Order: sequence, then structure tokens, then C-alpha cells
Amino acid sequence: MLRIRSYYSVSIAVLLVALLLPLIAFSQQSSLAPASQPRSGQLGTRHNRAPESRDSGRAASEDDAREPSSNHALREIAALEQKCLDEVNRLRRAHGLSRLHLDEELLEVARAYSRRMAEERFFAHEDPEGRTVRQRVELAGIRWRLIGENLAYSNGYNNPVAASLRGWMESEPHKRNLLEPSFTQTAIGVWISSNGTVYFTEIFIKR
Repeated sequence: MLRIRSYYSVSIAVLLVALLLPLIAFSQQSSLAPASQPRSGQLGTRHNRAPESRDSGRAASEDDAREPSSNHALREIAALEQKCLDEVNRLRRAHGLSRLHLDEELLEVARAYSRRMAEERFFAHEDPEGRTVRQRVELAGIRWRLIGENLAYSNGYNNPVAASLRGWMESEPHKRNLLEPSFTQTAIGVWISSNGTVYFTEIFIKR
């Protein structure tokens, strides 16, 4: 009788582990890159040509090449960008700071970088060619006097904006960018990878 009970106890334990494994596999994940802190300099020079397109050294898969071309997917991206901007300005108001104005030119740069990270599977302030936010913004022909950048990605969260903002506010360098009084304009570019990971690139400038 004791052996039978022991056998059933082991069987139940194995069954519970098998049921819990999928839950563990789908745990939430969020990550930040070390913040690119405010950096001053001369006015960025205007370039008339776009950055050169270079091979990253990894063949793109069909999933990488897939883009959210449907109106629904693009609306979802735009909604996440707007929601994140609203939350950033809410935080700034709570700290007695002026709101940041959306810069449409900057938005193109920020969204393109989030897309590149999602498709080429890297996560860093420097792209594979070694360019920083300063070079990317200058190559887009945007003039600035002060610049900074925050990055984040989130997977498995019902509210990826809240997860990213919470992570930024819990990191002193990222928080410093969010609450820098000298910044006047920003853009938050979002891209959603084929596996549902949401990438955020926020660029801050003072023109």
C-alpha cells in the first residue's frame, strides 16, 4: 500500500512539472540597454545622402523580412509610440518639467532603428557599423545641440509601454534622459518583431 501511494505521488509530481513547464517558458521579459546620456556638441551638419546600406553578415530569414505592412499593424505601432510619448510627458509634468514636443523627422530615425534591431537581432546603442545615435541623427540631416537616447525591448507583457517606462525610471541614466530639463523635442520609434517582441527607441534632442 505504501508503495502504491509513493508511485502515485511521483506520478502526480511529474504531471505537475509537465503542466508548469509551458508557463515557465512563456515568462515575461524586459530589457534595457545602458542609456546614451545627454551629449552636447556643435550643430549637427546636414547630409544630402542617406546612410549606406551594408550587409550585416547574416542572411535574413523570411520572418526577418516580414514587415507589419497591414494597416492594423501600423496602427498598433503608432498607438504604442503615442502612448509612450504621453507617458513620458506625464512623468515630466509630475516632476515640474515642460513637455517634450514630437519631432516627426526624429520619429523616422527612431522607428527605423527599432526596426533594424528587431530584424537583425541586436540590441545596443551602436549599430553593426559602429554608428551611435549622434551619427544616425546627423545622417538624417537633423540639427541638434544636445542629444540622448533610451532603448528598451519587452516580450510577454500586456502593457509593453508601462514595462519599458518602469525600467527606464528604475535606471538612473535612463531616468536622467527622461527628466533632463534641457531637452525640448523627442520621438519614440517602435517596431514589433516576428516573435512579438516590442522594441522601443526614444531619442531626445535640443535643437
